[in-house]
Amino acid sequence: MKKFRILFNVAVLASMMCSLSACDTDPETIEIQDLTTYDEQYFENLRAFKASDHEISYAYYAAWEHLDGQSGDNVGASWGERILGLPDSLDIVNLWMGIPTPETNPISYEDMLYCQEVKGTRFVLHADASNYSHVFYDRVYNASTGAFDYVFDAAGDTVQYQTVAYDSISICAYARSIAADVVEGHLDGVDYDYEGWNNTDIMRVAVETNKYFGPNGPWPDKLFIIDYFSGSPSTDIDKYCDYIVRQAYTWQIGFQTGNSGHDYAKLVLCDSMGAEAGTNGINGAQICDYAAWEPSTGRKGGCGAYYMDYNYMSENGPYFEFRRAIQIMNPAIHK
Repeated sequence: MKKFRILFNVAVLASMMCSLSACDTDPETIEIQDLTTYDEQYFENLRAFKASDHEISYAYYAAWEHLDGQSGDNVGASWGERILGLPDSLDIVNLWMGIPTPETNPISYEDMLYCQEVKGTRFVLHADASNYSHVFYDRVYNASTGAFDYVFDAAGDTVQYQTVAYDSISICAYARSIAADVVEGHLDGVDYDYEGWNNTDIMRVAVETNKYFGPNGPWPDKLFIIDYFSGSPSTDIDKYCDYIVRQAYTWQIGFQTGNSGHDYAKLVLCDSMGAEAGTNGINGAQICDYAAWEPSTGRKGGCGAYYMDYNYMSENGPYFEFRRAIQIMNPAIHK
């Protein structure tokens, strides 16, 4: 399939800010577009690229939580801790470990809105009902208001769950609560971690979620993603998913490109750049190899990193390998 090519630059804002301050003597490692050229046409092209059919880039990202959400004392300490400092052409960000809100993290929240509206970047909630205890409320969609309403019991109290019981009632309630969090949090979808689940429960979640985020739901543009590592969900899940993310962890299991029978066009191969991968992770692990790899027929859905925070510290420059992987999948035209 012919890849969508567009005139854009994937350099992060972090690199540009660095070049204007303390890094003047550092060797330049990647072509960086001058600040003055970031006009509306650049962002229009960027949004058009992300809306096109192409191999996507996907990243788990948590460093935004390091910001002081109330006083903003840490703003500017490092662009690696700013959502605004992520690579411009990054497609989807998994908000690992939380959601920024105007009350708790106003700086990160504004960064997120800017990246959504101006750069076309999409942000998804990370959900996992299998390995953690959750407190959530049952909520139902109100078509007349376009919102999720709380459910009350006979005593007038909101129906609350302390954790997910693996039955159709609580698992569907959990799926609805996550859908409500996505909509109310101004997010673009959800990624469910499959590890520890079974096919029956994930199918219940998929069917329930697709009532809202599926093609016939009130928010058809919201993403429904499932990620997995050692155990794969059934391929029956493919029709409900926009993407299926395979965690590769090449530092642990080597270079892995198997699809477990899933549609390669939806499969996103994610390597680990986290602390567990050590220096190799900081310097991108094998993300560029995953970016270059293609199935024997057709193409893959894309590639990404769990999680990309450490790659900001790459010896080659901020997010160097991640940005290079994006270029490998979708080469830019330089004039």
